[in-house]
Amino acid sequence: MGNTNEMDVSVGPSSNQVGVWPKWLGIGLLVLGVFFLVGWGIRLAWLGRSLWHDLAALEALAESPETLDPVVACDLLRDTRDHLVALNRQAGSLVQVGPSLGWLPVVGGDLAAAPHLLAVGDGLTEAGSLMCDAFGPALAAFGGDSSQGGMSPEELVRLLADARPTIEQALVATRRARSAWAQVDVQTLSSRLARKVVLLDQGLPLLEAGLSAAHIAPDLLGTDGPRTYLALALNEDELRAGGGFISGVGEVRIQAGRLVTMTFRDSYAVDDFTLPYPTPPEPIRRFMGITLWVFRDANWSPDFPSAMETAIPLYRPKPAESRPATIDGVIALDQRALQRLVGAIGPLDLGDAGEPVTGETILSYIRAVWNPEGGQTTGGWWSQRKSFMGTVARAAWARVEEGDVDWVKLAQTLWELLEEKHVFVYLRHPEAASLLAAQGWDGSLRPDPVARDFLMVLDTNMGYNKVNARVEEALTYEVDLRRSPPVATLTLHYTHTGQLVGPCQHAPHYGAVYEDMMNRCYWDYIRVYVPDGSRLVDATHIPVPGDALLSGEDYAGDVSVWPAEEGPWVVFGVLGLVLPSSTQTRQFTWTLPTDVVQWDGDTGRYVLRVQKQAGTAGHPLTVRIRLPEGSELTTATPAPQAMGTDQVTYRTRLRQDRVFVLRFRRK
Repeated sequence: MGNTNEMDVSVGPSSNQVGVWPKWLGIGLLVLGVFFLVGWGIRLAWLGRSLWHDLAALEALAESPETLDPVVACDLLRDTRDHLVALNRQAGSLVQVGPSLGWLPVVGGDLAAAPHLLAVGDGLTEAGSLMCDAFGPALAAFGGDSSQGGMSPEELVRLLADARPTIEQALVATRRARSAWAQVDVQTLSSRLARKVVLLDQGLPLLEAGLSAAHIAPDLLGTDGPRTYLALALNEDELRAGGGFISGVGEVRIQAGRLVTMTFRDSYAVDDFTLPYPTPPEPIRRFMGITLWVFRDANWSPDFPSAMETAIPLYRPKPAESRPATIDGVIALDQRALQRLVGAIGPLDLGDAGEPVTGETILSYIRAVWNPEGGQTTGGWWSQRKSFMGTVARAAWARVEEGDVDWVKLAQTLWELLEEKHVFVYLRHPEAASLLAAQGWDGSLRPDPVARDFLMVLDTNMGYNKVNARVEEALTYEVDLRRSPPVATLTLHYTHTGQLVGPCQHAPHYGAVYEDMMNRCYWDYIRVYVPDGSRLVDATHIPVPGDALLSGEDYAGDVSVWPAEEGPWVVFGVLGLVLPSSTQTRQFTWTLPTDVVQWDGDTGRYVLRVQKQAGTAGHPLTVRIRLPEGSELTTATPAPQAMGTDQVTYRTRLRQDRVFVLRFRRK
C-alpha cells in the first residue's frame, strides 16, 4: 500500500504545479497581445506618418503647378493611395469610434471627422490613380518633355474617347469624395489639419468639373461629326457690356480634334443688308445713331448666353451658301486673354514681325500692323486692317497642333482667364452648358439664392473710339442696414489719363495711328444692376451739351430706371461724358428690399454679390456696411480690412466676382 501511495505522488502534479501553467500561459498571451498592440500601433503610426508626408508632398506640388511633373505626381499619388488603403484596413473599426470622441480637446474635431476625411481621401486617390493609369502613355507630353514628343489635338481626342469608361469611374469616386467632404465641419478641425484640407472646398468642385469636361470633350471636338464654333475677338479698349467691341470673328470647323477650316473676318464683313435686322436697344439708337442691330453690336446684354443668342442669327457672311447650317457654340476672348494665351503657348512666328512674337509684344505687333501706311485710311487699308487676326490664330493653332505646348501651363492660364472674365464660352451642348454655368464660366447673369444684395456696374463705350485704354475707374459701395428699408449708395470715380487731341467729336473717325483713338472724349453709357424691389432715391445729374453729341440735342443727364430683361434686377442707366485729363464722380442712392437682411431669431445674415464686368482689368472696390441697429458682428467672410463698432470695410480689386457674407446677432 505504501508503494502505491508513492506512485501516486510521483506521477500526479502537485497543487502548486497545477497553478503555475495557467499563470505562465496567461502572462505569455498578455505579452503576445502587448507586442501585437505595440506592433499594430507602430504600423498605424508609420502609415499615418507616411500619409501625412504624402499630403505635404502633394500640397507642395499643387502650390507650384507651373513646375509640376505629372509622372512624379502620379507616383506620389499611387503611394498615397497605397498608404491610405492600408490605413483604412489596419485602423478599421477604430476609426469609426472617432465621432464619439469629438468631446476631446484639441484633437476631438479631427477624430470626429476622421471617417469622412478618410472617405474623401479614398475617393480622391482612387480618381487620381484611375486617371494616372488611363493617361500614363501621355504624361510625358503633358509634362512638356520635348524629348518624348508632343501630343496633337487629334491624339488627345482619341485618348479621351478611349478613356471614357475610366473617366466615368473617376467621376463616381470624386462625387463620393464630395459627398463625404460635405459632412465635415471644418470649424472643428485642428489648425494643423485644417491647413491641409482648406483647398478641398475649391479643389473638389474643380476636379469634378475637369473630369466632366474630359468626359464630354470628344463630343465637343467632333468625334461623331464636325462641329462649328465662332471665335470672337473682343477689344476692351472700346468697352462693351459683354467685354469689348466685337472687332473680328473666326469661324472654326473641327472634326475628331482636327482643324478642318478656320476663317477670320472683320466684324464689319458679316452683315447682309438684303435681310431684315432687329432694332437695337434704345440707348444705342439714341446716342450712337444706329438704327439696325448688327452682329458687331450684339453683346449689349451682360448675360453672355443671351447676347450670343442675339448674335448668332446676325452672323451673315457672304455668300449665303457658305454660312454654316449650325453653330455649336461661341468662344469670346479679349486682348488681355490673347496676351496671356500667347505667353502660355509660346512665341509665335508671324513672318512679317521680324522676330517671334511673345505675350509681351503681341499687342504692339497688332497695333503696328493695324496702323495705316503713311496715316492714310484708304479703301485697301480698310479691307486689310484686321488681317492679322487670321495670321495670329493660324500660328497659335500650328503650335497647338504640333503639341509643342506646356499643357499644364496652358490649362492653368485658361482657368485663370475664365475666372477673371477675359474668356467666355457659350455651348449649345446641354451637358457642357450646365457645366459652364455651374463654374460661372458662361458669363451668365443669374440670380443667387443666397446673396440677396447684388451689384453690377456696366460701362459701354458709345464714342466710336478706344479710350478705355486710358480710363481708370474705382467703385465705392456703402450699405446702411440700420435704416428700414436699408439704403445703398454707389460712388463711381472716373479718371481719363489721355491727352485731348482736337475737339470732342462724337462720330466715327480713325487716326493716323491706333493710339490716336485713345486720346478722345469718353462717351460712356453707365448701367447699374441692383436687386428687384430697389427704388432709386437720388443720383448725380451731369448734363451733356448737344454740340458734344451725335444727335446735336442737349442731354439733361437724367437717370432712366427699368426692370432688367435678364432676371430679377432693376437697372439704372445714364450717359456720361468724361474729357481727357479730367476726373468725374457720380453717385446713385437707392433703397434696398428689406429681405437683404435675413433674420433667424436673434441671428442675422447679409450677403452681397458684386459681379465683375467682362473685359475690365479689376477696378478698385471699396465696400462699407453698417450693421443693423443693436447688433454685433459674429463672423465676416472674407476677413475685412477694417472694423468699427458697427461698420465693416472691405478694400479689394474686382478682378473676379466677389461675395461678402456678414453674420451678426442682436445684443
